[in-house]
Amino acid sequence: MKKTILTMAMGMISMLSFSQTYQLETIFSDKSTETYLSYWKVLESSHDVEMDSFSLWGHQLFFDDWANGAYEVEYFKGNSKETFKFLSAINQFTEKYKNTDKVVTQISGVRVKTIKQLGFKYTLVYNKDNQVVCKFKEKHWLEMLSKFILFCEKSNIIYK
Repeated sequence: MKKTILTMAMGMISMLSFSQTYQLETIFSDKSTETYLSYWKVLESSHDVEMDSFSLWGHQLFFDDWANGAYEVEYFKGNSKETFKFLSAINQFTEKYKNTDKVVTQISGVRVKTIKQLGFKYTLVYNKDNQVVCKFKEKHWLEMLSKFILFCEKSNIIYK
């Protein structure tokens, strides 16, 4: 009986010591591709860790049914400095190779590729498993970076 109570108490203590509650604040969104750049704002934490976290994520479909076939995919996640470095590098890559098709690189451990499709030029960012991509034109990547910088400056988050 004592072991059971002790085990339950230890379980509750460990669960509380590792729990955190977040709220996602959208910095950039593209409804046509269901892709977002979000800030993970810590609402509750059982330990005093100030951690800013940003992620580039979106929704994908296994098949044409949002109710049964949708799932979330994360392309990139990092702190403010890592996210600034990631977005800046994508913009530099996009600018440098905007007129070249099928150039592939790794930025912050994520596969990035340029493509030309029906006369439009895109930069693709793959998820960690290299299975799905988010694709944007140069102007969208620039908009994402500028909105990220503006958000960090308004929120007093150091990003450089």
